[in-house]
Order: sequence, then C-alpha cells, then structure tokens
Amino acid sequence: MNMGQAGMLFVFGFGLLITAVIIAGIVYAATTAKAKASVAREDAYRELAAKMSTDAEEVRASLAEIKGRLVSVERMLKEVE
Repeated sequence: MNMGQAGMLFVFGFGLLITAVIIAGIVYAATTAKAKASVAREDAYRELAAKMSTDAEEVRASLAEIKGRLVSVERMLKEVE
C-alpha cells in the first residue's frame, strides 16, 4: 500500500469515527430531551391530579351545604302546609 492510499484510508477512518461520535451525541441529546419532556408531563399530571382532588373536596362541601339547605326548605314547606 503506498502513502497516498494509506493517508486516504486514515482520513476516511477518521471521518467515520467523527461521524459515529456525532451520531452518538445526537442520540444522547434526543434521549435526554425525551426524558425531560416525560418528567415535565408527569409533573403536570401530578399537579392536575392534586388540583382535581382539591376541586372534588370543594364540590363535596358545596353539595353538603346544598343538601342542608334543601332539608331546611323542605322542613319549612312542611310547616307551612
């Protein structure tokens, strides 16, 4: 093998190595971005679930108040009859 071919083989091999490193970096960055997005989505779901729990408690309290008022209205209606 002469020097021209050896140099060309070296440059080609070095180019392949650089390409492999770049591709590995892109895959790593994509995986990291995907994991961060997944964590953000899970946090949003947790926040939504906590808010829904609080809202459900408020609805239960309002419903209990409405039931109490309804009972008192029914009692007043029975007394009027």
